[in-house]
Parts: sequence; C-alpha cells; structure tokens
Amino acid sequence: MDYIVLDLEWNQPMSYNSSAYKSVGGKLLFEMIQIGAIRLNERLEITDSFNQLIQPTHYIRLHPRIRRITGITQEDLCDAPQFAEAAENFRQWCGSDCALLTWGCDDISVLQQNLDFFGFSDPFPAMYDLQRLYGELVKDTKNRAGLKSAMDHFEIQPEEEHPFHNALNDAYYTALVFKKCPNPADVLRFPQKARKLIHEEHSRSSEKCELIRISRISDAMQSKHAQTPPCPVCGHRYETAAGYLEKPDGIRQALCICPDHGLYTVSIRFQKGESGQKAMVRTCALTDEQSPAYITTKILQWQNKLAVQQSTKEAQSD
Repeated sequence: MDYIVLDLEWNQPMSYNSSAYKSVGGKLLFEMIQIGAIRLNERLEITDSFNQLIQPTHYIRLHPRIRRITGITQEDLCDAPQFAEAAENFRQWCGSDCALLTWGCDDISVLQQNLDFFGFSDPFPAMYDLQRLYGELVKDTKNRAGLKSAMDHFEIQPEEEHPFHNALNDAYYTALVFKKCPNPADVLRFPQKARKLIHEEHSRSSEKCELIRISRISDAMQSKHAQTPPCPVCGHRYETAAGYLEKPDGIRQALCICPDHGLYTVSIRFQKGESGQKAMVRTCALTDEQSPAYITTKILQWQNKLAVQQSTKEAQSD
C-alpha cells in the first residue's frame, strides 16, 4: 500500500456580502485552486508527485490575500482544468491501494465541500490525519500543532526551492515529517472525517466580556482566565496561540483557535473598583475573517510581533 500526502490551496469570496457568495450561501465557502500530493511506498520512499492547478468557476477573481500568500496568479489558472476534471485526474493518479494523509482536517473539509458542490460522486481513498499522530507522538493531543512546528521538532529545514503555501511544497514537507515518525503506520489509527464548513454571521453572541476579581496582575496573567480563555460561542477553553502582546494603553491581547468556531481574540485590561479591589476585564471575540489562510497568516504576524516585543524588552534591560 502507498501513502499519499495531500495538500490543497483554495480561493475565497472577495466578500461575504458579494453576489457570488450570496448566490450559494454556505454551500461553497472556499473554491479549490491547487492540488498537491506526494506518493510514498511502504518503505517510505518518495516515488512520485502530483501537482494540479484548478481554474475556479465560481469565485473567479483571486482574493488578494490568497494571491499574496500562495504566489498563484490569475494568469496561472486561465488554462487549468476545472474542478471535476482536476479531481478525476487526481483520483486516477491515486489508484486504489493507498491511504491519503493530510495535516489536520481543513483540507479534507474543503475537498468534501467542493466535491459536494460540483456534484463529484466518485469515491476517493480513505483519509487519515497525520497531525493527530504527531500530537500523540509529542504528547500534546489538545493543541493542534502547525506543520512548521513539527518540522522544527524533527529539525527539518525549509528549502529555498520549496516555499511554503504551495500545495505541492507543503505536501512535500508533510511527507518529510511523516518519514520521521517512529511508527508511521500508526497514522491509520486516525481516520479523517470532514467537518461541515460554516461561515458564521457574527453577532453579540460571538463576543463575551467578563469581570474577574484578582489579587495580583502577575498571578492573573498566569491563571486559567488568561492562559486558557474560553471560546465566546461554545465556552470551551483553549490555550493562547502564541502569547500576549502588550499595547501602549495597557491592554494585553492574544489569539486562540476553537476547532468548531475558529479564531478569536482575547483582550485583557485591569481596573480598580471604588473599594480598591482589583479586577481583570477579559473580552473574547470571534474575528470577522475565518478562512484557514487568514488564520495562519494572522498567527504568523502575531508571533513576529511578540518576537519584536521580547527583543525590545531584552534590549531595554541590558
């Protein structure tokens, strides 16, 4: 049996108020524009690759963010096959004796929505989640590690000729991570299941503000109230994605990801009541944009800002 590592790139509507989006509602949140895959044999040797651009037929204009992140241009897609042909090309390339592997559930969820929307009913091989195998390996099953984090763990260096956010290149790096796992076949214990993609119209229910009494600010920032703030929709707690940024006005901000409801911001400020009692005011709110590409970019930007903040503090203390 072969292992096929799959990665996708997709476009999104220019606006969720656009006629293109409103005409289909939530039936097509993202339209696939690239399929990338790496084939490995049972000895985990890379034997083949698949790279297919896809001409979008619904969200025809490339969103500027997608164009910037992926490097794919409108011209690149002009002569590419449309979804049904591209999907069939990939299915035929896979064959029957293989297992499809992805990093997390985003790719399979977008793939399934595109298959449903475009009426493609021919079966694909079973899919499995390599991200969950990695989480078990590093004994962190609560947080979903990014591909770059797994590469760092295994000391896999990015290659200049393989930039990130290209479906084939990301599949290649995912395959390298897979090859490093002590018992790669264990990935078959983690079957994938597509989740329903939903664009939520944000309302007051997607923002929660709480007043929490505290004794000391330093203790409050290390407490569960700051370290694992709840999703404003479901209330489940998740660790901050990177850490807190300190704003000039004294507000501290962080990012969290809820697997069901997406990216949310956490804002914390401190105040004193008339009696002198200190309190933490914590506001958790879903972000307006929830595309996987946006979330990835936002967290990377956040990590860069935190690094600058830390280096500035260290320079001031010298």
